[in-house]
Amino acid sequence: MPRGRKPRTWIKLNVAGILHGSINYLLPNLDLQAVWIKMICLSEECGGRPGYIEDNNEKGLPHEYIANELHCNLEQFENVLKTMTSDGAISTNGTGSIQLVNFDHYQFTEYDRQKPYREAKKERETDPDKYIKGKYSDMVQR
Repeated sequence: MPRGRKPRTWIKLNVAGILHGSINYLLPNLDLQAVWIKMICLSEECGGRPGYIEDNNEKGLPHEYIANELHCNLEQFENVLKTMTSDGAISTNGTGSIQLVNFDHYQFTEYDRQKPYREAKKERETDPDKYIKGKYSDMVQR
């Protein structure tokens, strides 16, 4: 398995979730909400597993470093970490990696959504009996 991955330069944000979702009562002020959104961005820039804030060796980063990267103080970062962990939105493991639990669900890309259709099309195109199975199968001779 190759080390790291090419980081994404963008993320998707659920407009209704940001404006009306649980982030508004879990993180009641804009400073803390901004830290959460920046954590989502940082998880994409880290280059580790998608949805994790970690290094390429799947080990956690120091909290002081993360707070510095997010341009917030350590207290704000720790407050968001504690709140979102108690809500089940974040989990940490023994190496200190921070996992954004539902990351795959809300960062599912349009490319990912279309993948099954591309694979099905590719399978149809490589099927040697595609003409026999088709609409004009009675006209095909072998």
